[in-house]
Amino acid sequence: MVRRQGSLRTIALGLGVAAVTIAILTFYVWYQTESVKLGIDIGRSEDEIRALERAIETLELRKAELLAPGRVERIARDELGLVEPPDEDIIYGQGRRPVRRPGP
Repeated sequence: MVRRQGSLRTIALGLGVAAVTIAILTFYVWYQTESVKLGIDIGRSEDEIRALERAIETLELRKAELLAPGRVERIARDELGLVEPPDEDIIYGQGRRPVRRPGP
């Protein structure tokens, strides 16, 4: 009988060690898997950031093209029919800056 109690303790101890070992290995595999997933996500995010930065640069260049003074003036003259006001319609204030003439 004494021998049997000792073998039950040995089996219980072995099962406990096996359970702890399996738990540690499971945690290790999970941790490594999550690390790889995060690395992939970071890589995708960096790619997306680079793509968005290129899109921003493209949009800024397009904005500069659209707001170029020569283009704006050409559209104002050719498409909208705007002309320079005659000198007598311009009223200069302090500092020789044009100001709006009061309405009639």
